[in-house]
Amino acid sequence: MPLKIELKPHESIIIGDALITNDGERTRFYIEGKMPILREKFILREKDANTPSRRVYFIVQQMYLSNHPEKLSSLYIEYVRDLQNAAPSLISYITPINECVINSDFYGAIKAADKLIKKEDELFGEALKGNVEEA
Repeated sequence: MPLKIELKPHESIIIGDALITNDGERTRFYIEGKMPILREKFILREKDANTPSRRVYFIVQQMYLSNHPEKLSSLYIEYVRDLQNAAPSLISYITPINECVINSDFYGAIKAADKLIKKEDELFGEALKGNVEEA
């Protein structure tokens, strides 16, 4: 059964290694086949990966989209280690991401990393915004 996708005007989606941006009208299409798909609400651009949790999310996203995610594993480990050192209180949010990565469930890892970002924002939001603006 094909996957039905509806895009709002100007909404983007990644299918495989292509970024597709809708024009000014709502669009519906169907996708058959197996390939990574990310709707705009889950796409984190590299320039926005400006906190420890967002860097973890971004590398997990890249692993999901990659044909060879194992090539990114050392960078993933580095980002997770940096995050654990910076905010040990987030370890309970990092564990589900690690489990998904170990099982090559990168889409699940993205969902778990989204929760991590939300928790980071809740705990450190204003402090992180100040650091980003000062940089």
